[in-house]
Formats: sequence, structure tokens, C-alpha cells
Amino acid sequence: MPDSKLGKIEARQNNGHLKQWLTDRYSTRRGFVVTLWHKFLYMTGRYRAYRQVDWDSVERLVFVCKGNICRSAYAEVIARSLGVEAVSCGLDTGNGLPANADAIEAAKARGVDLSRHKTTPIQLFEQKKGDLFIAMEPWQAEKLENEFGIKHNVSLLGVWADMKRPHIQDPYGASSVYFNNCFVYIEKSVSEVIKKIR
Repeated sequence: MPDSKLGKIEARQNNGHLKQWLTDRYSTRRGFVVTLWHKFLYMTGRYRAYRQVDWDSVERLVFVCKGNICRSAYAEVIARSLGVEAVSCGLDTGNGLPANADAIEAAKARGVDLSRHKTTPIQLFEQKKGDLFIAMEPWQAEKLENEFGIKHNVSLLGVWADMKRPHIQDPYGASSVYFNNCFVYIEKSVSEVIKKIR
């Protein structure tokens, strides 16, 4: 076989491996780019305010994402399993909807039960004194502050993990491998948050 054909085959294989790596770790190429961009912004000090938390005043964790059917739902259950009062809500969701079916399966594979989860839209959420709102993506934190007037008690989950990731890519519609990787990251991040409380 000519070297040129071999080179093309190897290039396709390498491209396939790269695509699989991106899919497994970031869901999509866009997810990879957005994640890196927000990591860069974090390193330049853009999200420093989200690490300024008065931990002594925190009485409840409120996890927030877009639909409240994957990330925030999982974070809530993990926090509760670690003995901390926690709830979750969504910025763009209906009321009383179940968790995403793929999220339920991915959680089940990790020994976590999401089958009883029901969504809560932020508009119906009852805020309490001592709530710390923890978003999965910067735009969500900004929306909490700018549209819902929640100031000084908003953070990003990914700024607390050892590997900082201010943007945690939504696993909705992603592969089971990414779902698992996303949930592993959420678990580690929630554990770090709880260390701060204790």
C-alpha cells in the first residue's frame, strides 16, 4: 500500500481517537473549547468573586443548572448523601419533571438514585437565609445575580475542585462515558465544597 494511503488511514484513525477523547471528556468539541475558555478566564481572575464565600453563614446548598434534570439534580443527591442540607433548581425548566433518563442510568451505575427527583424552576424556588447558590456554568451564576437579584451568595461548583473547571459541560444528550466523567467531577467538587462547610 502506498505511503500516502497509509498516511491518510493513520490520520483518520488519529482524528477518530481525538474525537472520542473529546466526546468522553467534554461531550463535544464545543464543550472542550468553552471549558478551556472559562479555565483561561478563571486563571486571569475573572471568577475570583465566586470563591469569596462566607462559609460560616452557609446553611443550605442550592445547586443550579439549566434544566435541573442532570447536573444539579445529581449534585443535590450527592450533597445530601454526605450529610448536608441541599436542594436544586433549574433556570429553564418545568415544574415536577423527572430527571433525564440517561442521567438516571448514569447515576444508577454509580450507586446513586435519581429516580425520585422532580424539577423545580427557579421562579418557584423558595429562598432561605443561609442559602448558597452553586451554578454549573458562569452564565447561570450571572443570571442568578442579574435577573433574580441573588447577590453575595452565588458560586460556581467547578472552582472548588482540584482541577478547576468553572464551566461544567451539560451531559444532556451525551455519551454514557461523558455522563460518568461529568458525575465523577461533580462528586469531587461537591466533596470539596462540603469540606469548606465543615
